[in-house]
Amino acid sequence: MSIVERIQNHYDSLTAAEQDAATFILGHLSDALLLNSAELSKLSKVSQPTLSRLYRKIGFRNAAEFKRDIRRHHQPGSPEFLSQGETTTGLLVDHMNNDIAALQHTFSRLDNAMMDRIAQSIMKARNVAVIGLRNNYPMALHLREQLMQSRARVQALPEPGQSLAEEIVDLNEEDVAILCGARRRTAVFHNLAATLAEQHVQLIIIGDSTVRRTALETDAEFIETDLHSHVLSSYTAVFSVLALIAEYVATSAQQGANVDASRSRIETINERFDKLKELENYASHR
Repeated sequence: MSIVERIQNHYDSLTAAEQDAATFILGHLSDALLLNSAELSKLSKVSQPTLSRLYRKIGFRNAAEFKRDIRRHHQPGSPEFLSQGETTTGLLVDHMNNDIAALQHTFSRLDNAMMDRIAQSIMKARNVAVIGLRNNYPMALHLREQLMQSRARVQALPEPGQSLAEEIVDLNEEDVAILCGARRRTAVFHNLAATLAEQHVQLIIIGDSTVRRTALETDAEFIETDLHSHVLSSYTAVFSVLALIAEYVATSAQQGANVDASRSRIETINERFDKLKELENYASHR
């Protein structure tokens, strides 16, 4: 019997606090597998004694046995499961509420000082490399397009058909690398972050709680994003963070010594759009 079946079979007999813990675990199996008891307690906002009681009530002797069962049935980053009682108002409203909760939890960890620091490092860098592998590549590409409005020399990596080693070899302490690492990361992610740190590249990591240790070991600026799951994961909070970074960078570009260069860049981009006729002319539809 899997962890999901155990929780579902015992759910009605659990206390309210234990149900909260069980519901959280079913939506965050990757976190439950990778985090220690203290980290899981902090993330789930459930006490460690409550977690221990839950493990015993669903048939496990301790946390180690509980994790072994998850490992047999679940790979980190795979789609998560929900408890039988979690959908209460229909999928549409639940999805919206879960996205709102993910946004609130994500933004509660941020502050202006941190975001200003990140924006300044991006603006001052010689080159900015935004790196995303697998399903993180669209995030990297989106952030690159946003940052290109504010500064030059921003690249989304890896380029199609290219190896990462060739792409990062010239990066150094004058450069910034932004690593997108939310769920279903490839095995190379940790080694990539460690290699960039060895090259003294300024690191910014955006990802879920399971990448926290990589961020700590590489002395990276870490923005932890919440992902809620039903059958598949929702990345609403991640894309909101990308928009926030771009907004802070754009604001920084419009201030102080950057303002003339920034305005000139935007004007030149718009002139190129007009010349190439790449964008739809909305006025023609009126």
